[in-house]
Amino acid sequence: MFLNILHSFRQDECGASAIELAMISTVLSLILLNIVDISYFMFKKMELTSSVRAGAQYALVDTDNATTALIEAVVQDSSPLTGVTVTVDDSQCGCSDGGVLFTCGTNTCAGGTTGRSQYYTQISAAYTHTWIFYPGTVSITADSTIRTQ
Repeated sequence: MFLNILHSFRQDECGASAIELAMISTVLSLILLNIVDISYFMFKKMELTSSVRAGAQYALVDTDNATTALIEAVVQDSSPLTGVTVTVDDSQCGCSDGGVLFTCGTNTCAGGTTGRSQYYTQISAAYTHTWIFYPGTVSITADSTIRTQ
């Protein structure tokens, strides 16, 4: 009797598709959660980049009044993210040949000048992103260099 019942269970295919659906939906939901997590990371990266660009725009538009503290405030205020670290370096100069930036007054350009003809402002921002479905963090950075004179 017991063997007959066991044999009928092996022959019966009712519910097999429900088990297959449960197995595949688990895999698909894990993939979907990772897509959501990566999309949220990219959204925060875009927000941080937009905030740094707002600071660069302010440094370009208001060159007479744009101090390091004001540029940092613009980046902080335009970012909806909390805990953003902003670094502004407005003491960068460059030669007219478009070479490497250096601290103003410390390097000599090809024509013998000290490279003070072009002033640059470098803005960097960093944010620590915490994953939603993954235990861990990753640092998001955004940089902008703009010629202010």
